[in-house]
This record gives sequence, structure tokens and C-alpha cells, in this order.
Amino acid sequence: MEKEQLLYQYFSGTLTPEQEKEFNALLSSDTEFKAQFAFEQSLQKVIQDKEGKALKNKLKDFEADIKQNTKPVIKLNFQKWSIAASIVLLVGIGWLGYNSAFGTNYNTLYEDNFQQYPNTVYSITRGAEEDNSLERKAFVAYETNDIVSAIELLTALNAKEENSYVDFYLAQAYLNNNEPKKAIPFFKEVIAEKGEFSSEAMWYTALSYLKLKDKEKAKLALKDVIATGNYKTTEAELLLQELE
Repeated sequence: MEKEQLLYQYFSGTLTPEQEKEFNALLSSDTEFKAQFAFEQSLQKVIQDKEGKALKNKLKDFEADIKQNTKPVIKLNFQKWSIAASIVLLVGIGWLGYNSAFGTNYNTLYEDNFQQYPNTVYSITRGAEEDNSLERKAFVAYETNDIVSAIELLTALNAKEENSYVDFYLAQAYLNNNEPKKAIPFFKEVIAEKGEFSSEAMWYTALSYLKLKDKEKAKLALKDVIATGNYKTTEAELLLQELE
């Protein structure tokens, strides 16, 4: 399939599972394709922001004009009402550029909400010359975005010692490597243990289901985030509204 077509279908949320595999393979191996993707992604966000503000400002103008007409009986400008209704519809369903007007654009929602969790448990600068431990190697790979090596090293570290934060960062690495199915069990393990990153794991579990386009499980996970109220509560509420 043409690369441009893959990009279009990605941003419109219409990639099939086979096309998504092809897309991810290109993204990891084709530097030109990755650069084009980054450019398109930035461009769409800029356009979305500008168009969204313009639509909302236009709607405010119409609302202010309509409120001035306070007489019981008034001949309204039908065209203005029609335009106002159209703007309400556009604002309600969001940006229509690459998005599907009548469906959920899972890719866009995921990209807008996903950010890899930073390394907060292991300082890779401490004793750098003397420290050649497996843990340091794992988090150096994680911080430098060497995801394949991070997965291998964190998996080895996880086998060596039981620690919920290793589960959490291993799940992060899988999710960042476009493998949400492998990430979810580790996030759930962190949640079950009610450890340091259990609230964060709930949020990323929701994003994992979003990546898989599993709306119902994503919604359930988001409700857990909201009920807990410790991490990304506002973001979870907004995302849940998008999915309702």
C-alpha cells in the first residue's frame, strides 16, 4: 500500500490490523516515513487548534446575537439559526479533517493522551562509572528510547527480582513499542499489588485498551481512574466523555 494512503488511514482511524502492522513496521524502519508522520501529526494538531477556536468564537457571536432578541414573537433569521446549529454540531463532534465524523478516532485520542511515563525510580547518573548493573542498563535503554533493549533488559530484571515498578516500566516499554496486549497484564499486576504506580497503571491500562480500539474496556478502566482520583482524573473524565 502507498505510504500516503497508510498515513491517511491512520489519521482517519481506519487502519485494519494488517495495515496497522505495516504502518508500525514502516514507522520503526523507514526514517523518511517517520519524519513525514511526525510532520503530518504536528500539522493536524495546529489546524485542529486553530479551527476549533475559530468555530467556538463564531458560535459565541451567534449566541450573543440570539440572546439580544428578547421579544416574545420575533422573526428569526433562518439562515443564521442554521449556521449556528451547524457550528454546534461541528464543535460537538470535533475536528473533521482526518477524523471520522460518525465514529471514534481511536488513534487521535490515543496520541493526544499518551505520554511515556518518565523514569522516577532509578537515577542513571549516580555512580555511572562504577555502576554496571542490569537495572542501570535497563533504565538507560528506557530513557534513551531504545525500546527493544529496554524490553529485553526489564524482562531479565523482572525475572531476577520481584518489584512492581519493574512491571510498570516493562508495561510502559511494551506500550511504547505498540504492543498494548503485552502491556496490559503487567499494568494489571501493578494495580493488583496496589503499589507505588497503581493509579498510574489504571490510566495506562485505559490507554492500552484505547490503542486496541476496545471502547467498553477503555471506559471501564477510565471509570476506575476517576473513582480512585489520584492520577489523571481530569484527563480521564474528558476522555470518557469522548467515548460516551
